[in-house]
Amino acid sequence: MAANVTVRAMVAASENDPRVREALVDAGKWIGIAAANVVTTLHPQWVILGGGVAQAGEILVRAVREEIHDRVGMFPTTDVRVEQSLLGEQAGLLGALALAGQPVV
Repeated sequence: MAANVTVRAMVAASENDPRVREALVDAGKWIGIAAANVVTTLHPQWVILGGGVAQAGEILVRAVREEIHDRVGMFPTTDVRVEQSLLGEQAGLLGALALAGQPVV
């Protein structure tokens, strides 16, 4: 059985393999489509990419930015910041813990 492939391994491989780089850019495009829908609907000032996939770093962030810019036509997107979360792979866990501490309404 093949070993698990990590995002970090893919980023390292993307430096020498254009097919791996293309796969990461494609993932960023799909995430960018979703982010563009959120930007169109909610008009956030920031889009924070978290979790394991966000560890792809600038390859992913750039693709998401481009999709937002290309797909949101209702208003300028130059002020929408797309950033990688500083929480890394722990983002989901920490978010769930923060929500668990909130009162149920």
